[in-house]
Amino acid sequence: MNIPDTFMGFDLETTGVDVENDRIVTAAMVEVLHGAPRRSQQWLVNPGVPIPAEATRVHKVTTEMVERDGMDPVRATAQIAGQIWGALCSGIPLVIMNAPYDLTLLDRECRRHDISPVTEMLASAKGAVILDPYVLDRRVDPFRPGKRTLASLAEYYEVTLDGAHEASADALAAVQVTQKILGCSEDPRGMMRRSYHHEVYGRDLDGLYAQQRLWFAAQSAGYQDWLRRTKNPQAVVNGSWPIIPATDTATEVAHVA
Repeated sequence: MNIPDTFMGFDLETTGVDVENDRIVTAAMVEVLHGAPRRSQQWLVNPGVPIPAEATRVHKVTTEMVERDGMDPVRATAQIAGQIWGALCSGIPLVIMNAPYDLTLLDRECRRHDISPVTEMLASAKGAVILDPYVLDRRVDPFRPGKRTLASLAEYYEVTLDGAHEASADALAAVQVTQKILGCSEDPRGMMRRSYHHEVYGRDLDGLYAQQRLWFAAQSAGYQDWLRRTKNPQAVVNGSWPIIPATDTATEVAHVA
């Protein structure tokens, strides 16, 4: 498998980490050609609710900023969902770091504003490919110590991340990290630990898209087991990927900044 020339990166910044109730503040779609950004689209959205101070500390967007310059949330959500639909139908791989977070939150925004939900898009799009560097990295190098945030992955894979938690910067870095993972047949830095780069390197992207569902389910089950042993015996971690169904009642959703 040759790595495609073009990828599309997507990222959201939001009012919080609750996919069922929090709202979009910024969004970005970045087309990446030969590893460099070719064109991008960004949205600043007035979510219609105050942006908590803890969220502003992360992405630097305030309630005053979105009230002054932000788009109406219905119009913005429709545009963002339309761009996602176009990306899914284009045949270009869509890269989303921790996809169940971004896609689920966007899906709930669509339902909130009576827009066709993302779950229906995923069911209808033929030939769609979604790649998630969080899932891929955890699969190829599961025993590497340290965090698995986008900033941590960018540092490990030697990708420049200018302006972490700015949606377009995060979207670009997620694509570049994914390209590094896809192009790595063996990591000499991981020779002392077991790794699985062979399960990704050279893999057909359609098959890789499907395989990520199984990998994420297994990763989530392992995280749930760890939580039950160490913190909360009743913890439930949702293993759905790349989106959590609206009818799913699992309560714990991993959010990776």
